[in-house]
Amino acid sequence: MSFWKNKHVVVATLAAPVLGIVSYFGVGAIFGEKPEPAEAGQSYQLVEKPNCRYNSGQCGLKNVDFELTLSFERLGSDRLLLKLFSENPLDGVKLALVENATEEEPPLDMRPTGDDGLNWSMEIPVPDPERDRLHLVALSMQTLYFGDVATKFTANKTENEY
Repeated sequence: MSFWKNKHVVVATLAAPVLGIVSYFGVGAIFGEKPEPAEAGQSYQLVEKPNCRYNSGQCGLKNVDFELTLSFERLGSDRLLLKLFSENPLDGVKLALVENATEEEPPLDMRPTGDDGLNWSMEIPVPDPERDRLHLVALSMQTLYFGDVATKFTANKTENEY
């Protein structure tokens, strides 16, 4: 008698992957951590997206439904105009350029570039993409969001530098 002619083996072979997938998602739905909306007066960490760690020209920061995007414009050989775009209106943004993740520098205020609180900018010295980091704090609806990102994304060349 062949192994595959046994109906119990055939049913078990077809049912096992389905049960495994259903179990995986079921346990995640029952016991998994559920995202909650931000609460006023609390602070939340922003996670840098992978595009911050290579010469992309942009850097994204995210926490559930709160997202920021950093980009830049060269103002010469030694200055950058750092631009920040937010998905949510911001009440203020502070930023510090530091040499490593543990260094403390006093943060400076970014300036809004419109009345909606979505676009912000700040002039900074050109960072060393291999060593320098940005510490950022954004205030939105009485909630603080903070992040620490690499400046590797600023190593991207602009069109007029090619």
